[in-house]
Amino acid sequence: MKGQLGASFDNEQSNLNKSSSKDIGSVPAEEGLQAKVAFVASIYGHFESFHLPYMVLLQQKGCEVHAYAQPGEARQRLEQRGIVCHDVPIQRSPLQLKNWTALRILTKSFQAEKFQFVHVHTPVASILGRIAAHRTGVPSLLYTAHGFHFFKGAPLLNWMLYYPLEYLMARWTDVLITINSEDYERAQKFPVRKKVTYVSGVGLDLQVYGSGERDNEVAKMKGESRRQLFDLPKRYNDNPSFVVLCVAELNANKNQKQLIQALHHLGDQASDIHLAFAGTGPFEQTLIELATRLGVRDQVHFLGFRRDIPDLLQACDVAALVSYREGLPRAIMEAMAAGKPVIGTHIRGIRDLIEHESTGMLVPVDDIAATAKALVQLRADAALTAAMGKANKDRIIRYGLPAVLCEMDSIYIEALNEPGIKPFQSELQPGLTADR
Repeated sequence: MKGQLGASFDNEQSNLNKSSSKDIGSVPAEEGLQAKVAFVASIYGHFESFHLPYMVLLQQKGCEVHAYAQPGEARQRLEQRGIVCHDVPIQRSPLQLKNWTALRILTKSFQAEKFQFVHVHTPVASILGRIAAHRTGVPSLLYTAHGFHFFKGAPLLNWMLYYPLEYLMARWTDVLITINSEDYERAQKFPVRKKVTYVSGVGLDLQVYGSGERDNEVAKMKGESRRQLFDLPKRYNDNPSFVVLCVAELNANKNQKQLIQALHHLGDQASDIHLAFAGTGPFEQTLIELATRLGVRDQVHFLGFRRDIPDLLQACDVAALVSYREGLPRAIMEAMAAGKPVIGTHIRGIRDLIEHESTGMLVPVDDIAATAKALVQLRADAALTAAMGKANKDRIIRYGLPAVLCEMDSIYIEALNEPGIKPFQSELQPGLTADR
């Protein structure tokens, strides 16, 4: 999948490079100084997967862009794009002692680099980054909450640990960026220095998952090639298999067992329904054993790590994600861009994307009967699934990369226009204008 993302982004970067830096708001030279900005997250892969277009946007404005994260293989690829990388031992658990070392490194580096703004991501990295920015007097601090660890239905421990920390850190946050409605409403109560705002996710390259050319190619896919793609059994009747695709790590939070149990619940009604899990993770063996024990192992297919997610999405009938917790799930946005209906749990993030019985089916977490009913309803009504898929292709436009680039551009321009910097332009080139 990284290969698809990389190719997709290369196209976006090529479009950016076709215009002069003035076209997207260049940094006026002032006494030969170049504005510096920084991104902080737990791993470099986070930047590569979600924020590279925005880093390049800032480079095109004339900024020197820095990235801080744990050592990792993605560092080299970021450096090849001109991003200055700094290894910092940020740990995902806030209780790890190495985070004190990470805080010292961040503080020392921020003091030396004199950033105009710092944009922090991921829970622990965002806390350490905000403390370091406060200590060193960074003019503007931006924080994107990709999904608070405290939410409706979250464990009490999450509320006790993360809510007080986020509330306190808000005092050192100029702009708190949220990507779903529940987080946006909750963040309104935080003492943020300037504002809480909502952005439509991290931006998805819609052409990768739903271009007309790709649609036509996969529409020509015959039964045998589709069977091989999902490792489906040969069928000895004219009824094609009904494939439900779940693209997610195989872990406790993604809750794939709910789909397996729903398949078992249907019994003979589900003889032509097949689940395809694209991904790896610590729960793979547990899920295999569950499917075997429930007698549906022949209808559950573990595809492993895949780089052909767009092809899988185009070839499946329905996508599904039945997680316990999400921020704004990219897997669902990809399915929407591919024109597929979605079965999802009625939780934060998923309900932001899916409208029940219009673009998909929302079911309660761990409600096996409701999940089984959704599977049967979509399998039985081809016209309904087609209508839902078309509605999703229309709905996803606001979450596309051009639209989100415009939203983030205005936030970055405001941060770069803090006192001490000559005003930045805020225009984007026509190719990056939001398609609304």
